[in-house]
Amino acid sequence: MPAWVRRAGYVVLGAQFVVLAWWSARLAGRDALTWDFSFYHQAWWAIAHGHLDPFDSVAGYSFVRSHGELLMWPLALLAWVWPHAVTLLWVQDLGLVGAEVVAFTWLCDLAAVTGSRGGRRSAWLPTVLVVAGLVSLVADPWVYWTLSFDFHLEVVAVFFALAAARTVARDPSSRWAWVWVGLTLACGDVAATYIVGLGLGAAIAGRRWRRRGIAVAAVGVVWTLVLTVAGWNLGSGLASGYGYLAAGASGALPGSVGLGKLVVGVLEHPQRVVSTLWSRRVDLYANVGPAGVLGLASPWVAVACVLVLLENGLHANLLFVLPGFQGILLFVLVPVGTVGVLAAVGRRWSRLALVVALAVTLNAVAWGAVWVPRTSAQWLRVSPAAASVLAAVERQVPAGAEVVASQGILGRFSGRQWAYGVQGAGTFPVHTRTVWVVVAPAQGIETEPVAGADALVAELAGPLHADLVVARAGVWAFRWTPGPAVTALTVPAVPATTPGWATPGPAGQAVTVGPPSTWRAVSTGQAGYVVAGDYRRELPGRYTATVVLATAAPVDVEVWDTTGNVLLARRQLVATNGQEAVTLPVDEVRTYPHHTYAGAGPFRITPVEPPPGDQLEVRVWTPGGAPVAVYSVELQLAGSPR
Repeated sequence: MPAWVRRAGYVVLGAQFVVLAWWSARLAGRDALTWDFSFYHQAWWAIAHGHLDPFDSVAGYSFVRSHGELLMWPLALLAWVWPHAVTLLWVQDLGLVGAEVVAFTWLCDLAAVTGSRGGRRSAWLPTVLVVAGLVSLVADPWVYWTLSFDFHLEVVAVFFALAAARTVARDPSSRWAWVWVGLTLACGDVAATYIVGLGLGAAIAGRRWRRRGIAVAAVGVVWTLVLTVAGWNLGSGLASGYGYLAAGASGALPGSVGLGKLVVGVLEHPQRVVSTLWSRRVDLYANVGPAGVLGLASPWVAVACVLVLLENGLHANLLFVLPGFQGILLFVLVPVGTVGVLAAVGRRWSRLALVVALAVTLNAVAWGAVWVPRTSAQWLRVSPAAASVLAAVERQVPAGAEVVASQGILGRFSGRQWAYGVQGAGTFPVHTRTVWVVVAPAQGIETEPVAGADALVAELAGPLHADLVVARAGVWAFRWTPGPAVTALTVPAVPATTPGWATPGPAGQAVTVGPPSTWRAVSTGQAGYVVAGDYRRELPGRYTATVVLATAAPVDVEVWDTTGNVLLARRQLVATNGQEAVTLPVDEVRTYPHHTYAGAGPFRITPVEPPPGDQLEVRVWTPGGAPVAVYSVELQLAGSPR
């Protein structure tokens, strides 16, 4: 294989790192940093500020108890150099590309020993295999999706894990392998399973690696047990994630669920494992499809990757089986196995190896073509205007103040001792004299219903008497001074009524001067919706919509099923005599399919469906040119859901 091929591969990976670093900076600048990022960022900030056993308020327990991720302590030193959120994202980029460099170097070594029948060297087959492996690494869309979703130490761990595996493969007696193993284990209990799988893979790869492979796997098992006994694996959620496997024939869970009971449950009811994996086969394949499924036939790859597929595929949360950070080892390791298998085939059937290598390359390109262009729309969901407002709000929040924020934009505000993410109704403890609450109902990847966020905004402006600091670009920022006896902030459940000022539409703007009881949404003079966007997920049934408004010109009061883009009800008004309550019946007779992108052809996933019901929305439309004021909108169930 020509030397330039290897050098060209390193140049490509270097260029990829530059692109990823730019993309990470863009994600951070646009506040695409959610709950997961905040969990790590708060601990990173706290350690750098001298809190050596940081309590992670985002999760509700000491950071080390989540996964035993000890590497965060040395990583915190970087906060002294560049104390910005993007630093963690760049560390993650470096870890991922570093893992790809190790994988590429490894697969180059495997391809270099390929020869044709009769032992003569083939000048072209090794090059084709290296290109196939490189394309499988760089074109895999899940690499970009992984790096777009916050920060996770598993991505950094993969670099250390691959370095350990390749070191063992090259020289089983090398002491450097233990350095890499130790660094991998410092990334937590999930990373320890990588070491177990890679060690067992080395053990079955051949007699030369057996003893070292068994030793590495044993260290991984022991470290996992140590973390379990210490209670440093709460984030893995053994009971919540896999407890169903320990259930008896009746489906009832035992009083406590541990590793032993899970093993017994699997042995007694293996059909649960089989049926669960079969039902998720599309997503399991999608995890390894871009990287070349052939790689699973390599002993160095098979055990570790099957272990990761089982961990994710059997988890109760369907999000874990979708391609993402939890499967990052697959995206980097499987191409190594694919090239290794094709190299072995090429020693006897070079033409067959060539054809399959070309198919692997085209397959990776096709996966990338289908999914990479959708990366921005999937993960970059904060508008530039909203990001600018959030940056301005952050500059106003004192360093010692507690912040409660919508989880989709929490990352910017998590570099402090007390930060909490709103994901629905609940309570948050009050630790400081002033609490800042930042709500962005329609920005970022949100888990809280829009109507719930609107309810929190109304609660802050009304009963809690918080000071409204910013109301712009879909961002609401309040400064709240709780009374001496107040120990918690309560996020209300979704009410039937939403203030009009909390949900202005494209042709409306919020008026928030004077007493909150007089606040309202008013028309801008343009044609369009004065209020819109207070989305509510409802089941089919009969509802009553009520809008309190005042208008001097004709308006339309409408109720839409936005899931199906269907107008459910409309009432036209000529004008009102001051404030009037306008009521109209709404009959939601059916649900409509959710158009969640799933891919094309064989390059598909099975998206997680949203909760039952459709999104309903009350709107007020004006032709423009006359004043319209909307004080509240309401959607009330008039009968039992169908």
